[in-house]
Amino acid sequence: MVPKLSEEEIDDLIYLARTGDDAELTGMVQELADREGATRAEIIAAARDDGKATCLHMAAANGHAKTVTLILSHFPAPSKSSKEAAPTPSPDEASPSASTEAEVPYINLQNSFGNTALHWACLGGHLDVVKLLLSRGASPTAANDKDQIPLDLAAFNNHMHVVDYFLSQSKDLEGDNAKEGGLEKGTQDVQMEDEGDVAEDGKAGGSADGPSG
Repeated sequence: MVPKLSEEEIDDLIYLARTGDDAELTGMVQELADREGATRAEIIAAARDDGKATCLHMAAANGHAKTVTLILSHFPAPSKSSKEAAPTPSPDEASPSASTEAEVPYINLQNSFGNTALHWACLGGHLDVVKLLLSRGASPTAANDKDQIPLDLAAFNNHMHVVDYFLSQSKDLEGDNAKEGGLEKGTQDVQMEDEGDVAEDGKAGGSADGPSG
């Protein structure tokens, strides 16, 4: 049964994740879990704002590695086989049904623009969070509604330390795909794109809702 959270409760959970207030976030999640007879993971998963962003999106966008770790501690890491068998669907393909949501690991949930928490971490250039998300099974190849993968957002925003990390890890991240160019080829394609075609997301900490995309 999906927990029934009020809009105010959802807003509070999102805000606490965005600001990295781990103590308050932990306390509120536990309180709601007790009230709803739900697990902490179910409470966290139920908290999505109007743009479908999760608590993990907000923590990742603002570089709160400890908060990201806290949130992910309540969810099992997706197995390699499940990631390969069931890639993250685009928002247009995704069904609002609980069964479809259950097939997508929490770490790979997309907002209404198709961006995952890893997209937002790359957008902000938060390498420590990028490493953390990848180590917990975040998909480096999930594409948003502009067909951009997380690496693209790092490159478009000149976060070359993040790009370099992706490329250094490309064999581990993509396996056999790396032999055909993989992420390295992807970043070459990014550099040839017209940056004027990229939506301006703004700074991650600019508002209570994080990036606009």
